[in-house]
Amino acid sequence: MFVRRSNRDHRSTHARQRFILDTKWIRCLSVGLAATLVSSTWASADDTDFFEAKVRPLLIERCYECHSTESGESMGDYRLDSAPAMLAGGSRGASIVPGKADASVLIRAIGYDEPGLEMPPDEKLSDDEIAILKHWIDSGATDPRTDEHSSEEPVSPLSRDVRSHWAFVPPERVSGDDLREHNVGVAVNSRDLIDDLSAKYANELGVPVSEMADRDTLLRRLHFDLSGLPPTFDELKSFREDRHPDAFQRRVNRMLADPRMSERMGRHWLDVARYADTIGYTTAGKERTIKGSHRYRDWVLKAFAEDMPFDEMVLHQLAGDRTDPKNESGNADAMGFITIGRKFLSNDDTLDDRIDVITRGLLGLTVSCARCHDHKFDPIPTLDYYSLYNVLNNSVPPEDLDAAASPLMLVDRDKLRRQQVYVRGQRGNRGDDAPRQYLTAFRKSEEIPFETGSGRLDLAEKIISNENPLTARVYVNRVWGHLTGRPLVDSPSDFGFRTAAPAIPETLDDLAADFQSHWSTQRLMRRILSTRIYQQSSITDSKTLSLDPSNTSLARAERRRRDFESLRDCILVGAGQIDRQYGGESVEITSPTITPRRTLYAMINRQNLPGLFRTFDFASPDMHSPERYQTTVPQQALFLLNHSQLSSAALAAAREVKQSHNDVGQQVTTLFQRLLQRQPTASELEEAVAFVRSESLPPLVEADPRELWTYGTANWKDNQLSEFTEFPVFDKNGWQIEGKYPSPGPFSYARLTNEGGHPGHGDNAAVVRRWKCPMDGVVKVTGMVGHRAKQGDGIQAVIRIGGEVVFSEKQFSSNRPLPTKKRKIRKGEFVEFIAHSGSTLSHDSFFWRSKISAASKDGTVVEANSVDDFSGPFQKTDTPQLDRLAQLAQVLFLTNEFAFVD
Repeated sequence: MFVRRSNRDHRSTHARQRFILDTKWIRCLSVGLAATLVSSTWASADDTDFFEAKVRPLLIERCYECHSTESGESMGDYRLDSAPAMLAGGSRGASIVPGKADASVLIRAIGYDEPGLEMPPDEKLSDDEIAILKHWIDSGATDPRTDEHSSEEPVSPLSRDVRSHWAFVPPERVSGDDLREHNVGVAVNSRDLIDDLSAKYANELGVPVSEMADRDTLLRRLHFDLSGLPPTFDELKSFREDRHPDAFQRRVNRMLADPRMSERMGRHWLDVARYADTIGYTTAGKERTIKGSHRYRDWVLKAFAEDMPFDEMVLHQLAGDRTDPKNESGNADAMGFITIGRKFLSNDDTLDDRIDVITRGLLGLTVSCARCHDHKFDPIPTLDYYSLYNVLNNSVPPEDLDAAASPLMLVDRDKLRRQQVYVRGQRGNRGDDAPRQYLTAFRKSEEIPFETGSGRLDLAEKIISNENPLTARVYVNRVWGHLTGRPLVDSPSDFGFRTAAPAIPETLDDLAADFQSHWSTQRLMRRILSTRIYQQSSITDSKTLSLDPSNTSLARAERRRRDFESLRDCILVGAGQIDRQYGGESVEITSPTITPRRTLYAMINRQNLPGLFRTFDFASPDMHSPERYQTTVPQQALFLLNHSQLSSAALAAAREVKQSHNDVGQQVTTLFQRLLQRQPTASELEEAVAFVRSESLPPLVEADPRELWTYGTANWKDNQLSEFTEFPVFDKNGWQIEGKYPSPGPFSYARLTNEGGHPGHGDNAAVVRRWKCPMDGVVKVTGMVGHRAKQGDGIQAVIRIGGEVVFSEKQFSSNRPLPTKKRKIRKGEFVEFIAHSGSTLSHDSFFWRSKISAASKDGTVVEANSVDDFSGPFQKTDTPQLDRLAQLAQVLFLTNEFAFVD
């Protein structure tokens, strides 16, 4: 069978599929493979944040002019300025149908698919803008807007006393006397005051407190939390037999001092900082890589390894140009926290992203929601947003970088600019001056505006002040979530008025108030790790689950799935292939063969994040990520089952075991110890030995999908293609005629990249992307094509299947999905995507993303993706054949026991 997987992670070894069906014992081990991952839904607060950050500004900018009461317009009897109005809709029906984007009038209008229903009429929304609205509607269309023009006047959050909200009051320590006054005894196995708080609450719910976890479980949990790597079998045995009363604490101290801890905690912080190695979308020819991106990542690791006080970390990340102006200590690299984000075409959007990462990341406040209007829920007026905008707009990259300076650094403008409020977020509509100052609700009335340059240093000092009620709480909540599997506040980056206090608020308050006295992350971690709450078992019963399904009482541990980094790194460890080099430049990890570097050091391409990362719920580098979301999708299981990296890992693990032992029983036992850190049971050993001794089935063949694509130029005239010539040069992630670009002559700008390209000039220099079908069958082609420029005359886009033109259309200043095309095809025939310049050469850059699915009569399916399969010159990698011991190794990689930590 010839099968092409649709998730980019291809080159499968189908011998493993046969082998899994071949043996009952193997089927039992891999039971629940597709359910290896625990699904969860997005919190409603995060859906509202998405609306406020992405949807509302888009509606205001592109729709309100004609479809709002405030503007005096309601074209086509549709209003889009409130949730009730959008649900009510107009003559064609409701504007939106929550959960069904394609059934919504709004989506039909912005898709430009129906004559007379094309909105906005002046210019179609971009693909990204359409995607935002579709995602919003498909996700349930969360919309907090009431009908602002109804008779009832809503109460403004600006008028609410901030001291009425739990998160806006400084945290205080809880004393043991307070508990004793309420007749609460010390909990069983109590190690800390917060254990007693938990026990008190559990007692009120009638929930029993769990027993302590066994030694093996506890050490596996500790290694997962502090390094992301598994302990060895010998380490587990040693800890199991250690009878010293402080055995666990000594293990904690040892691991906190290990550089692996800083790699683990550092990756958590990089989620907050929306770390990536590229700037995102940019115009053709502009460098996308962020110079020195890894220097920020390595600074974060160093800060956690040295236990730099968190208040000092914040100071360097916001004002490293002031704390270390010559970067003598490397602390100017810390400013990557601000500068490592996406670079938008609009500077306003870039600054909005920086405001968002500072306020949500450090304060747990969604200040960016006040870009176009006063915050709808929290005491943040638009003036506050533009005060911070003023700070960051007066912070620019240094013009003359000497050898010691950091490429990530910002400095203050020589001549500071004034800033006015942009009324309704519109640059051309200026309001009052916005002085550089801290948030109004948390600023004393007599405080003067920031005086130190742009104000970044003043801002940092306000954020880390012990009078600030938010910073310590927000950070402690993040660390608690990383170590226990669930944060105390379930919206880690939103502590505003809508956010309820944790079930046991004293727990967070006591930890935060204590943290403010020292700001030591390791001391905070040591305290949490020493508690009964951390060390208890995750085992529970149905009655307890019914009484406390969300574990608000903290009376049991949370069973957790390994995240992407830990899962991949544990596979590398099991294969004996891990490179433990600390720090350094980022590397690609998506090649067919194993890249031994830890996943932390993977190249993160913000514009084209590999499907592998998205499949395993990696944090989006496009914006600040409060926490990882967990999904269950088939691609996760398919990657672990089919990708050649897993084949290589399984082969490597089996090879090392064979080198140590000749006896099959010893080989199986060692494999279990190596991958699952335990001995096999008697029945497991018996069946596994029988399986390893059984005859292997021959593998089924699969092609490398890159082999099926070629890229070149051709003559295109009168619907005939001739003289196809492959591009000879691959440079800067694209195919072209020669190293010099543009080339002389008609080929000039002829070039193809993963998502588009540029034709040469005229009939003789069309650019062609062709895919060779490996079998007889029926082929289906879908995709998206477009031309974004408003100048020039556009391009002619053509699709041929087996030499027959099935699509030909001029693309000019357009964004559109391709109509689905189907046709019979024979083995060796081509699907060709042709771009012709038209009569003029200028402004002919185009984008083109295509998906191909070919199916034969026997049910074999081959799938291709023009973006995911695109590559430069490559050396074909044959899919390795797994013997029985290697197949056993891969099944152990696939088990829930490998993927989960109790």
